[in-house]
Amino acid sequence: MGDKWSSKKAFVLASIGAAVGLGNIWRFPYIASEHGGLWFLLPYLVCLAIVGIPLFVLEAGQGFLNRKSFFKSVEGSTNLKFIKKQLRRAIGLFPILVSTVILAYYSALCAWTLWFAIEFVLGNEPTFALLQQSYTPLVAFAVVFACALYVSMRGISNGIEIASGYLVPLLFVFLLLLFAYSLTLPDAILGLADRLLSEPQKVLDARTWYYALSQVLFSLSVGYGIMYTYGMHLKSGRVVFSSGVQVAGADTAAAVVSLFTISIMAAAVSSSAGGFALSFEALPAFFAAGGLVGSIVGTAFFLLLFCAAFTSVLSMLEHTSISVSFAGKRAKWAVLAGVFMLGILSVLSYSPLKVEAFGKPVLDFLDFTFGTFLAPFSALAIVFCCAYLLPHRKVARAMGVPKRYWGLFEVAFQKGIPAALLLLIFFSQLFGLY
Repeated sequence: MGDKWSSKKAFVLASIGAAVGLGNIWRFPYIASEHGGLWFLLPYLVCLAIVGIPLFVLEAGQGFLNRKSFFKSVEGSTNLKFIKKQLRRAIGLFPILVSTVILAYYSALCAWTLWFAIEFVLGNEPTFALLQQSYTPLVAFAVVFACALYVSMRGISNGIEIASGYLVPLLFVFLLLLFAYSLTLPDAILGLADRLLSEPQKVLDARTWYYALSQVLFSLSVGYGIMYTYGMHLKSGRVVFSSGVQVAGADTAAAVVSLFTISIMAAAVSSSAGGFALSFEALPAFFAAGGLVGSIVGTAFFLLLFCAAFTSVLSMLEHTSISVSFAGKRAKWAVLAGVFMLGILSVLSYSPLKVEAFGKPVLDFLDFTFGTFLAPFSALAIVFCCAYLLPHRKVARAMGVPKRYWGLFEVAFQKGIPAALLLLIFFSQLFGLY
C-alpha cells in the first residue's frame, strides 16, 4: 500500500467522515424516536462499548497488519485449515456484499441532501412530498456518483484525506450552532422531554437492542470491512486504539446533537413525521418557515449534510473498489455499474414511479434488509475472520499492546464480541424483529 494517511489526525478525520453522516443526522434520530427516544441511548452506548469500539480496533488493526484487501487476506489465510477455500471466499465476500448494497441506497440519500440544498438556492420551499413528485433527484444522484468516483480515483492522500480534513470540522461547527439556535425556540426543552422521555419500557424490548446494534455498526462504519480498508493505509498500528475511541466519541456526539436538534425542530413546526421523513420533512419545513434567513440556513445546512454524507460515500466506495479489485478491472467496473443501477432504483422508489420490492419502496427494503437485518451478521463474519482466520496475536503486537494484555485481548475479540453479537441476534429473532 503505497498511498498512506499523512498522519494520525488525517486517519481520525477520515474515519469520522466515514462515520458521521446520514447515519447520525438522518437515521439515528428516527431510529431513536421509534425505540424509546433518549432511553435508546442506553442500549446504544452498551453496544458501542462492547462491540463498536472493539470492532473498529480489530478491523483497522488487521488492515494495517495484512496490507491486502479484506477478501484476499481471508482467502489466503492459513489459520483453521479445515475450512475449505470456497467457504473462506464466501465468508470474505459477504460483508463486502452488504456494504456495497448500502453504498447504493446511501448514495441515493446523499443525492437527496444535494437536491434539498439546490431547491433552497433556487428560492423554492422543498418538502419531502415535492421530492417524491419529481425526477430531478436522479440528476443529483448522477452528480453524487460521478464526483465520488472522481475523488476515489485520486486516492487516499490527494482525495479522501483532503475532503475529510475540511468538511468534517465544518459540519461539527454548524451542527453545534444549529443546536444552540434550536434551544432558543419556544418550549424547546419541554418539547424535547415530551418527545424523547415518554417510552422507557422500550429499553426492555429485544428489538430495541437489535436496532441499537445495527445503528452502531451503520453509524461507526464497522462490521463491513470499511475500517479494515482504511487501516491498510496507516503508517503505524499504535494509533488504532486511541483513534477508535476518538472516532466513536465524535460519532456519538454528532448523533446525540442531531437527535436533540431535529426533535426540537420537529416539535416547533408540529411535525408528526417519522421514519425516513423525520429529517427530510421536519427540517425543510422548519427552514422554509423562516423566510429568507431560513432559506439561507437551510441551504447551508443541507450542503454541509451533503458533505458529511459524501465523505461516508467515499469510504464505502473505497472499500468496494479495493475489495473487488481481485477480480480485475472489468469486474470492478461491472460491480460499480450495478451499484449505480441499484442507486437509481432507490431514487425512483421515492418518485412518481414508486418502484417497490416486496411491497416496500426499494430504498426502505434495502435499508431494512442490509442496513438493519444483515448488519449484525456482516459484523459476525468480520469478527470471525479477524479474530480466527487472520493472525490476531500479531495484531496486538502491531498495535503496541503490552504482552501481559495479549490474553485479555484474545478473550475480548475471540469470545466477547462474538458472544455479544450472537446473543443480540438470537434474542431479537426469538422475540420478533419485524
